[in-house]
Amino acid sequence: MDFITFVLQFILAFGLSFQLPLIMYALTGSGLIDPKFWRNNIRYAIIGMVILGAAITPDGSGVTMWFVAGPMIGLYLIGMAISEKQAKKIATLKS
Repeated sequence: MDFITFVLQFILAFGLSFQLPLIMYALTGSGLIDPKFWRNNIRYAIIGMVILGAAITPDGSGVTMWFVAGPMIGLYLIGMAISEKQAKKIATLKS
């Protein structure tokens, strides 16, 4: 039973983390957050993702932590690029 609980928590955590670019795109597109916000706060985001990776992984090794944090950092960078591209597109449409 503990294994099933662990697997479900792991799947939920990864499922939410893989929605990161979509959430970033939606927040930027709605105008709630400026695209520069993502670039200015990348250090805090990386620290948060590494901490989350350490909390999610079942063992204490740093390798598995980075296997979790690495894709999340990549997804953050993808979301940041998409948000900046969207902001440029909106700026050209307004002018």
